[in-house]
Amino acid sequence: MPGTTALIFGTQLYAEQPALQGADRVLMIESEARLRGKRWHAQKLIFVLSAMRHYAERLRERGMVVDYQRAPTFGAALAAHIAAYQPERIQCLPPHEYAADQAMRRRAQSLAAQGVALHFLDDDPAFLCSRAAFSAWAHGKKTLIMENFYRWQRQRLGYLMDGKQPLGGRWNFDEENRQSAATLPTAPPLPALTPDPLTQAVIAEVRRTFPHAFGAPEPFRYPVTHAQAQAWLDAFITERLANFGAWEDAMSADDPFLFHSVLALLLNSGLLTPRQAADAAEGAFHNGGIPLQSAEGFIRQIIGWREFIYGIYWLKMPAYTTQNFFAHQQPLPEFFWTGETPMRCLAQTIRTIQQHAYTHHIPRLMLLVNFGNLAALDPAALTEWFMSVYIDAYDWVMQPNVIGFLYADGGGMATKPYVASAAYIKKMSRGYCDQCHYDPNQRVGERACPFNALYWDFLARHAEKLAKNSRMALILKGLAKRADLPAIQARAALLRAAWSAQSAAEVGEDS
Repeated sequence: MPGTTALIFGTQLYAEQPALQGADRVLMIESEARLRGKRWHAQKLIFVLSAMRHYAERLRERGMVVDYQRAPTFGAALAAHIAAYQPERIQCLPPHEYAADQAMRRRAQSLAAQGVALHFLDDDPAFLCSRAAFSAWAHGKKTLIMENFYRWQRQRLGYLMDGKQPLGGRWNFDEENRQSAATLPTAPPLPALTPDPLTQAVIAEVRRTFPHAFGAPEPFRYPVTHAQAQAWLDAFITERLANFGAWEDAMSADDPFLFHSVLALLLNSGLLTPRQAADAAEGAFHNGGIPLQSAEGFIRQIIGWREFIYGIYWLKMPAYTTQNFFAHQQPLPEFFWTGETPMRCLAQTIRTIQQHAYTHHIPRLMLLVNFGNLAALDPAALTEWFMSVYIDAYDWVMQPNVIGFLYADGGGMATKPYVASAAYIKKMSRGYCDQCHYDPNQRVGERACPFNALYWDFLARHAEKLAKNSRMALILKGLAKRADLPAIQARAALLRAAWSAQSAAEVGEDS
């Protein structure tokens, strides 16, 4: 019975899993402590559990011995496996999240004392740039700019290149990828997927055992196998990629998916790899019918932003979680959990999350993170909320995306705070401002859009801290011209006080 166990985590469900090489058996673990550690979205629980169980079944069909355990803790399951199988060696890819990685490295020492070698493998298919390679790229640089990293990635990986130069003579087409929502065409629907019996059983289990999970467990529409994930990717490439670039920054109250790929949950679980996704987009471009701006915009998200975020995470942890450059302390308003707010853009976004555990990156950034900064929300609390409610969210994803774009790290990841008034939301959205209780054109008064007062108040409160940021210079000049600033600041203070009172009342009811 002694031999090698392949330990496979739920975020590493690769079709070609390196840990399986030379393994005699597989260990997969569902930890009750992890499953109950947050108020997860019901569909996130369904996705993770169903994908893991489908993966285990696939391995059994290949003739592998799979020890699949549901245990109170990860450590308890690992101890039970060692007692039952007495492996000489356990091999795995390092976990993607810092806390889990550190816990596994501590376990390696204790297991060695028991005569069990815990071996960490290299060449994780989830990323095209390893932690070591990113660290080497970042070494000696005073500032880490995603665009520079992306160009380096393009050159070394060869995507959309003409020798040493980018196809089309430009590295990115971001300026062309900001078409107003006023010109937004109708997007085709996502592929229809009917849950199979295994997934239906998981849905019933989540309903029964996690009655207080966030959001609705159904309709559950997401892939949970490699075949379904590949079909999902194929549908995006053939049906939506052509229009992805031009309208990737647009928002619609009627369609949360638009021309987006909705692949992050599949990439972050291992059901797809970044190479699969980037190869498919580049191949479609070369086959004709896909504009360069769309292929480039999508590939930039895959080999640029996603990998940059992962690299930043591993450079900055563990101190990154405590960053709070603006000293924001406000609790999350109650409507982050209920969706009940007169601000239609936020109400609709949160209801979309309740229904789908998803929004694309612009509502996340320019509505939720933007509001978080303007309303002075505690960065750690907002990050925790993102982690809980989004189906594709993991610690390595959300720490840099939320902390970084809040500018809570003082500019370590983003070159400026991502803040905007109602004017941006009105331009880039359809079905929000025109049907809202508030007027996006007013700054003060009961019917004035809160984003306006909060925006100018944010600039006023933090003008000194932002004075040296060259990207904020023009905006801060406009602040000095605001004759109505005292009224704006009074309005902003009233709004924050009201949301804080609602949050306090909610905490009191829960306790």
